[in-house]
Amino acid sequence: MNGIPRRKTAFVTGGTGFLGWEITRQLLASGHHVVALSRSGDLPGDLPRNELDIVRGDLDDVETLTEAMRGVSVVYHVAADVRMWRAQWAEIERTNVTGTRNMLAAARRAGAPRFVFTSTGSTIGKPYPSTEAIVTVDESSVYNFAALRMVYPHTKWLAEQEVERAGREGLFVVITHPVAVFGPGDWKRNVLPLFLATRKGTTIAAPSGIRTTCDVRDVATAHLAAAERGSAGRHYILGGEALSVGALLTRIAAAAGGKAPRFTMPDRVVMGLSFLMESAARITGRPPLLSHEMALQSTLRVRMSSERAARELGYTSRPLDVSLADAVRFYREQGWL
Repeated sequence: MNGIPRRKTAFVTGGTGFLGWEITRQLLASGHHVVALSRSGDLPGDLPRNELDIVRGDLDDVETLTEAMRGVSVVYHVAADVRMWRAQWAEIERTNVTGTRNMLAAARRAGAPRFVFTSTGSTIGKPYPSTEAIVTVDESSVYNFAALRMVYPHTKWLAEQEVERAGREGLFVVITHPVAVFGPGDWKRNVLPLFLATRKGTTIAAPSGIRTTCDVRDVATAHLAAAERGSAGRHYILGGEALSVGALLTRIAAAAGGKAPRFTMPDRVVMGLSFLMESAARITGRPPLLSHEMALQSTLRVRMSSERAARELGYTSRPLDVSLADAVRFYREQGWL
């Protein structure tokens, strides 16, 4: 083996999910050896196994995490609990905050030199209550939703504080903020309900907000770039085309063969529906189709700027219609659409 350069090794969490799986795929394709954490002991799809080691475990087990990270050149912490219902706060906080704290402790103990943390565009500050005018925000916009106690953005923001603290203590950290992600490889079917809803005709009306979209493949590429040439402690928004929720659902309907919305719902109607659905959910114990924080975020009229990521990481985002077409193709290949 003398004289043969050792392959770079990456440790990845969330490999059974949408973005983590694509990051794993791209790492393998670029010649990395990948150590992936999985509670089930497996990853979906047809990833090549010759340079992939799967470690069975979870984010609670610091010892297993530490051993799995020994000798890696970079850690990608992508795993998260993306549910948006306050009734599940304790479970979500355990994954998003305590799990991140455990990952950072393991990375330091193992001597991992770089740590890329996947946060969310939801932790970027936005005007609230929403304004009629569309506002563009970037990484300088400070998180301002703490008082609203929205479980997903708040727990991810708390996790960011853990990552930033580790950065101040000497660990090389980078934080990414993907927005509304589309494309192939949605193994956990997190985005599939939007496509199914247009097929069932339940999207007759849409909220008035603006969503910034992106493609999972471009976001994964940006994570690899962030590990290679991101600045220590830097935050990077990863977005693309921004459009109204109604326009987004219209284009999803066109890709999936569904029905486009015909009306725009006033914000008060959207929030009122979420109140009724959360009230029913507290009785049934089943998560609401529209929670309070889902409703609130669907009414915000905000564009997310990716200029920093474009400038420093070479980030680009392919056309939304390509992402939607490829997502539909993937769902149909799995027999889900």
